[in-house]
Amino acid sequence: MNYYLLANSIGIGALIGYVTNYIAIKLLFKPYKPIKIGSITIFPQGVIPREKKALAKKVGEVVKNYILSENEIRKIITSKEVKDEIERFLDEKIENFTSKDIYEFLSKEEIADKFSKIIIKIVKEKFSMFASFINIEMIKEILLKLDIPLKVEDFIETDRIKEILKKEIFLFLEKEVPQIFVKAHVDKVVEEKVASFDEKTLEEMLFTLMKKHFSFINFAGAFLGGIIGLIQYFVITS
Repeated sequence: MNYYLLANSIGIGALIGYVTNYIAIKLLFKPYKPIKIGSITIFPQGVIPREKKALAKKVGEVVKNYILSENEIRKIITSKEVKDEIERFLDEKIENFTSKDIYEFLSKEEIADKFSKIIIKIVKEKFSMFASFINIEMIKEILLKLDIPLKVEDFIETDRIKEILKKEIFLFLEKEVPQIFVKAHVDKVVEEKVASFDEKTLEEMLFTLMKKHFSFINFAGAFLGGIIGLIQYFVITS
């Protein structure tokens, strides 16, 4: 057995497999624009830039149906983590004042800011791949549509005690927050955001999200190329 020829066959096969997959992945994103000479297209636009609108629409649908769906938002709102956070938030706020102050502290801005951070935190834990397409400002903008002060007036007028106030707020959030996400057309918000990315930003984002997967594809190509090189060696020397 010629070990030098064997090593060469496997090495060259692995290199070809790795480089082929590496180039194929790059061609998903580049060129950003078609390269033309006159009216003749030399290199077509990369798949991702060409299908950016379709990709944006699909990401929006995934976010709406699976990540920020009515059921998922309700699960987040009713989770122990969120309830504990709300409990702490309310305890800090209403410990030393009377019911007349409640309307003032339960401002839309503060509630939206607090819950947008909680929702983003849970989304990142459960759906890390899509977290880059959702940010705190997007969630906050949706939550600001909640008519919180109007609802809270009912609590103030009846002069409810702290525990009843907490209970009512929990019920209000569980009922209203999921609905406001549905009415806000989250899919369109995300779709517009993704579609607004330039090609380079989109490439960097997807590479960050898929880095491990792309690396696996490259090394899988090297492995398969090495196997082909090994088979080729035995075919040549047999």
